[in-house]
Amino acid sequence: MVALVACGGPGSERVVVAAGTSLVDSGLMDALADQYESANPGVDVSVVGEASAQVLELGRRGAADVLVTHAPALEEAFLADGLAELSEIAFTSEFVLVGPPALEDRLRGTIEDVLIEIAAGELEFVSRGDGSGTHEREVELWNAAGIDPGGEPWYRKTGQGMGLTLIVADQRLAITLSERGSFVAAADQLDLQVLDVSAGPGLLNPYRVTLVVGRTAAAADFAKWLIDGAPAGLSELNRSLFDEDDIYRPAD
Repeated sequence: MVALVACGGPGSERVVVAAGTSLVDSGLMDALADQYESANPGVDVSVVGEASAQVLELGRRGAADVLVTHAPALEEAFLADGLAELSEIAFTSEFVLVGPPALEDRLRGTIEDVLIEIAAGELEFVSRGDGSGTHEREVELWNAAGIDPGGEPWYRKTGQGMGLTLIVADQRLAITLSERGSFVAAADQLDLQVLDVSAGPGLLNPYRVTLVVGRTAAAADFAKWLIDGAPAGLSELNRSLFDEDDIYRPAD
């Protein structure tokens, strides 16, 4: 678990936000927490980074107030159990397939075509395999391509977050699926490159903000701000964190 706890003065209200490691590794979640704290000095926002499955489990146990996830099937189950007081898609990013520069010319086209080529060529692929939204989407993409990579010698699982999985893929000259913000944040330390895969609905990455039932007024205000207020400032955060304009975008 990655936990970044804000330290406030006496009498401060503490809000625990659990978010997918992609958002923590990219720096976006901490930047959003800092923005909110600056405008609300009586509130301390503590950020916990976990895979989306674990984030939702923290919500089930009442160990987190606000959840930010990107695993639609898991989110649907959480909502069906009546555990959310408020839940909306707040912003989006996209998934990218990254790999060593030597494979850039070989791996081009639709995501299905590229995954088929990876399997046919037995090119090493590193999966998070950790119950994250990224891993959930990766499994969906393999299924759409008609491939079950489980048990294949070229397919490895790290069981780790996005940042560590990128490092493993880089060290092994392998391919992996990454959330774009996490990759851009780490790109200077990696040889991996974004592969030329056609954009499509399968690579869209919506982030859902959920307020767990029974939380404080401060938690409710933070959740509402993430949904209604924070998206308007994403362009500025994109530039300050990544020197790009559209890594994260408001939901339509």
